[in-house]
Amino acid sequence: MQNIALYTIGAFLLIVSPGPDFVYVLTRGITYGKTGGMLSACGIALGLLIHTLFAAIGLTAVLVASDLAFELIRYLGAAYLVFLGLKMLRHRAIILPTQAPEMTNSLHLVRQGVLTNLFNPKALLTFMAFIPQFVRTGDAQEVIVLGVIIALLALGWFGFVGYFAGAVRMWMIQSPLAQCMPYLIAGILFMLGIRVVSSA
Repeated sequence: MQNIALYTIGAFLLIVSPGPDFVYVLTRGITYGKTGGMLSACGIALGLLIHTLFAAIGLTAVLVASDLAFELIRYLGAAYLVFLGLKMLRHRAIILPTQAPEMTNSLHLVRQGVLTNLFNPKALLTFMAFIPQFVRTGDAQEVIVLGVIIALLALGWFGFVGYFAGAVRMWMIQSPLAQCMPYLIAGILFMLGIRVVSSA
């Protein structure tokens, strides 16, 4: 591994740049409170660990090298973001209840977080374009170490985002813009989906 400090800084900057993962954790924190936001962050981190495994065995390189496979992932990712936006509009009446809705299945939030990350082309390209710059050719162990680092950074950052979103949900409920929030979040998800499809 080369210059682990530089890698950590670069990885953190990639993680904190807004994208589908950020929006997903933010909305789940607002809807389900602190616990929901942090569970969603765990899903994002788990998705990154799965990406790490794919990269270590060479599957990521195969997917990126195949135009058809990469385009399929891009369109699936965009479709999933639109699906989340439509779901947000469908359940807009319960997005900001006074009490956070009971989570009958915590694994559902984790699973959605995993899918959001796996279908995020930004995550795929991170493991194909960014991480290899710090790894000796063909060293799967180094890929795993660097992947675990980025997953831990993501867990810390998105855990903070989810916790913060849950902490301010009562303020948002009392805000005059509360009724507009589901439409705003859905609009952001739709725009992200369009951006994923239109990006080169």
